[in-house]
Amino acid sequence: MFIFPFDFNMMKQTIISKVNRSRKGTIFLPDSFLPIDTHYASNVLSELCNAGKLVRVAAGIYVKPKISQFGPVMPTIGEIAQIIANRDDAQLLPTGTTAENYLGFSTQVPMNAVYLTSGTPRKIKIDRRTLTLKHSVPSTFAYKGKIMPILVLALKSIRQYNIDNDTLDVVYGVLKGNPEEETWQEDIARAPRWIRKIIIETKEKIKRNE
Repeated sequence: MFIFPFDFNMMKQTIISKVNRSRKGTIFLPDSFLPIDTHYASNVLSELCNAGKLVRVAAGIYVKPKISQFGPVMPTIGEIAQIIANRDDAQLLPTGTTAENYLGFSTQVPMNAVYLTSGTPRKIKIDRRTLTLKHSVPSTFAYKGKIMPILVLALKSIRQYNIDNDTLDVVYGVLKGNPEEETWQEDIARAPRWIRKIIIETKEKIKRNE
C-alpha cells in the first residue's frame, strides 16, 4: 500500500517533464499523457496553470504559451480543433464562414468557428468565441486534395447567387497557389455542378495566363 504515493509522484514528474521538454505553443489535453489517468493528469495540469507554467485556454485545454510583448500568445481555434481531431484520430474540415475566412474570401473572423469532423460532435467555449465540431458523413472527407474540399465548402457557404468578380479572383488565387494537379479532376466530380463549372473555368484561365 505504500507504493501509491511513489507512483503518483512518478506520474506527476512524468507530466511535468513532458511539459518542460515541449515547445512553447504546445497544446495539452488531460489525455495527452496516457496511460496516466486523465483525471489525475487534469489535476496536475491545473496545478501547472496555477504555477504559471501553462495557460488554460478552455475547460480541459491548456497551452505552454509563447510570450510576446503583449503577453501570452494563445493558440488559434483552428490549432485547438486540430489537436482534438488528432487526439480522436478524426478528419477535420473548416466549413461555412470558417472556410471562407480560411481561404481569404472574408477577412471577418467568425465568433462561432465551425468544423466538420469524422469524430465526436461537441461545442467548446474559448474566451468569447465558440468552437463547434459537427459530425459529418464519410463522403465529406473523400476528397484527395487538401484545398479542394475547403474550397467547395467555402463556395457552398457563399452560395451561387452571391458569386461575383471579387469571389472569382479569390478562387483564382486559391487554385493558382494550390494547383493539386494530380487530384483536382477527380475531386471536382464530388462538387455541385455550379462549383464544378467555376473551378474548371478558373483552371482554364490560369492555364491561359501561364
